[in-house]
Amino acid sequence: MSIDISTNVLYERLKHVFNMLEFSYGVIHMIVDLNLIGKRVLVIGGGIESSRKVEALLSQQCEIFVVAEKVEKSIKNYSKEGKILLDLKRIDDIGFLNNYKQLDLILATSDDPVLNRKILIAGKEKYGCYVYAADDPQVSDFSHPSVINIKDTVQIGISTGGRSPLMGKSLRKTLEPLIKISISDLILMQINLQDQLRTEAKKIISSVANRKKFLIELLVDVRVNQFLEDKKFSMARKLAVERLTSFLKKHPNAF
Repeated sequence: MSIDISTNVLYERLKHVFNMLEFSYGVIHMIVDLNLIGKRVLVIGGGIESSRKVEALLSQQCEIFVVAEKVEKSIKNYSKEGKILLDLKRIDDIGFLNNYKQLDLILATSDDPVLNRKILIAGKEKYGCYVYAADDPQVSDFSHPSVINIKDTVQIGISTGGRSPLMGKSLRKTLEPLIKISISDLILMQINLQDQLRTEAKKIISSVANRKKFLIELLVDVRVNQFLEDKKFSMARKLAVERLTSFLKKHPNAF
């Protein structure tokens, strides 16, 4: 397996970045990946921050509502394409929330922090949903990490736990090129192959431990990796399925 940058070089560069920071230890925040498939998400505001949030949500297979008096061109385009439901109106109070029977997530990105807080508090009480505002970590249920996205296969979140979103973005810009050159196409193909074979293994191997054992064997399989390195994914997948069959013959109790 060839990687464009050595682990030691990457480590030294990352260490240099973190040595520039002064850390204070307090509450340890957990970064989680929300499953928003089929959920109803409300975004308040139509500026650049709102546009970024909507863009990130589009890949989550959720129903997106945007309410704002004015919106970025990108948001208008998403509405025209039927990707979001846009309601152009001025928001002066929380009464507009009565237009929604159910919401699972509210993101407040307007320029009015007082209104944002009122909306989040009312949203929690009315829907019992998660709420977020970039400038109000005290009311928000979570912080929004700055994300490095590598070909929609690997996502790496960088979070300051709401302490400094600006520094989170700055760190992302510094770390993104270093991380991207350390994750080769071979690694990305291996991830996709693991995903597909994990699905196949679930159908016939009931034991989590045995599925993990098979996937580890697949991960280090020289012939499979050679096909991937040669960018012959279909052949790698075919051989991987054969390896699954062989695994079951060797471990008949794995069913």
